[in-house]
Amino acid sequence: MKLSALILPATISLLFFAAPLQAVAADRGHYAPQSIDKSGLQQRLPDGWRTELSKGKVLNYDVYKQGKVVYRDASQGTVALRLENKVIRLVESTREIVDILHPF
Repeated sequence: MKLSALILPATISLLFFAAPLQAVAADRGHYAPQSIDKSGLQQRLPDGWRTELSKGKVLNYDVYKQGKVVYRDASQGTVALRLENKVIRLVESTREIVDILHPF
């Protein structure tokens, strides 16, 4: 048996088994990956942020960053954001408040 006949199958098998195997799920936009945990990184919300909440107003970017996305609707371009005990639905691209849901 020739040596080249043994080397070729061995290199092909090394290529298949040496490549990292990762299963990547499709992001449907409904939730953030589990590896991203913002709970330890959150700071206090600015004073008076609740008084600025009303339909049609634009949510402050600092307040938006500290919220947690509960639901994202890509077809309408809206996102539901949880801030302390309130859920706010807003347009994701402009941060315009569409609706303020009751505290839970």
